[in-house]
Amino acid sequence: MFVDLFDENYFSIVQWTTNIARKHDRFVESDCNPDLVMRYRYKGREELFCVECKFRSDLYQNKLDWTNPDQLERYREYERETNLHFFVVIGLGGSPDHPERMFSIPLAEAKYPALYASVFERFERNPEKPFFWKNGHLS
Repeated sequence: MFVDLFDENYFSIVQWTTNIARKHDRFVESDCNPDLVMRYRYKGREELFCVECKFRSDLYQNKLDWTNPDQLERYREYERETNLHFFVVIGLGGSPDHPERMFSIPLAEAKYPALYASVFERFERNPEKPFFWKNGHLS
């Protein structure tokens, strides 16, 4: 599972939105927030950041179609209001639990609902390695 890539010695989960399997019949506003708010802690230092998790089995028209315009705007608004670093982590190919490829894209770089390879490939990471946090970057 994706969250298992966050080493518990350095990362804790502050908030975790309801996933699709636990959806309610009623609309829950916070379900529009990013999937995770995480706390990184190391040597007395702490930083909060958020992560939106996505999986796509394939590209669509040679682009990574990861969200819709309304949701993208909600993510941008959340980032502005909370002043937290915001990352979109996308698994591509394979299965959701074992993607062939993975990208950790800062929201500021994910400017459109569908991204060309020239954008998302700059943020590729090994999908089997633990996440690493350094100077406000999640890789």
